[in-house]
Amino acid sequence: MNQYIIHTPTSKDIKIWIAVLVMALITVYSAYILEPENPGLLISIFLIPGLFIMNFIIRRSLTFKNYFTSQVNLLTSKFYSEKSFDISKELMFEKIIEVINDSKFKLVEADNDKFEILAITKISFKSWGENIYISFDTIGDETIMKFCSVTLFQIFSWGKNEKNYDDLLNEIENSLTV
Repeated sequence: MNQYIIHTPTSKDIKIWIAVLVMALITVYSAYILEPENPGLLISIFLIPGLFIMNFIIRRSLTFKNYFTSQVNLLTSKFYSEKSFDISKELMFEKIIEVINDSKFKLVEADNDKFEILAITKISFKSWGENIYISFDTIGDETIMKFCSVTLFQIFSWGKNEKNYDDLLNEIENSLTV
């Protein structure tokens, strides 16, 4: 029997949001107490590393998918694509999990009810790592795989997002070939 990492919102998610709020409050309070000539500079000094750390903390949860994939999030570079398959959504979901487990990607979370998958890549010379979001829809007899690769805290992906998509498609095709 296959084991999946299933996301159910927990107190950990609430603790993450509380930590982010506390970090913001400490930043503002520090600017008030230290009374520098330029409080904006002090806030920036605390805020930028705080956002960086926050991205790494929350990246491993499907709960924050909308934050990373949002068009308004200027701190990420995104690549979206869709591909159709003549395989049922359930079977394709199982197959993608198998493919991810045998690839360079690391499976972090899979939601059986929503047919959503979160995988990540490691930090490299070109990137702080990427989050890979995969979801499935059924239209007629076809399964549509929706793919989104998102860089962490960088505006340009230097081709990493597109390469993730190409690598995943190659892995899928290799696994479907007998």
